[in-house]
Amino acid sequence: MTDLLALFHTGVAEFGARVHRVSDEQWAASTPCSEWDVTALVDHLIDEHVWLPPLMSGQGLDAAGKIVEAAKRNLDPDRAAAWDAVALASSRSVDEPGALDRQVELSRGPSPASEYVGEMIVDLVVHGWDLGRAIGVHDPLPGELIEFALPLAQSVSGTAPYFAAAVDPPEDATEEERLMALTGRRPR
Repeated sequence: MTDLLALFHTGVAEFGARVHRVSDEQWAASTPCSEWDVTALVDHLIDEHVWLPPLMSGQGLDAAGKIVEAAKRNLDPDRAAAWDAVALASSRSVDEPGALDRQVELSRGPSPASEYVGEMIVDLVVHGWDLGRAIGVHDPLPGELIEFALPLAQSVSGTAPYFAAAVDPPEDATEEERLMALTGRRPR
């Protein structure tokens, strides 16, 4: 079985490394997500990771929403510091004994926590790539993250609200480029 915890932590670390490479001038740079600049992209991941702890602890959407709103008011205005804080909290929440065996309440209804964490990994991978491209970091993402995300992306490719319509990857595309093409991104 896939080690979701290890993949989650790798995804968090990879995304965080890119957040820490954003220069002051790059926060307004465009990203492969046409509607988001770098700040909005990072804020999207911050928001998702603010939600993860209360949902993983068994809170319903209403109760989790109240916790999230309070947490957002206390976030550091420095995006890298805010990311570090929410990444630590979300990592701790998935590391709790039995966390992956729980059910979480999502907008689509009760879902296995392991599926939720898997979706979070895919989001970290895809948006980590987006962030890298936006700030000029072209380091490949770890192969185990790509290997995990590829079949999940294939299962929802072109399905709103997950991803834009897939594009054709280059003939000699790497697995990472194939993944990004599935999500509607032009890998080159």
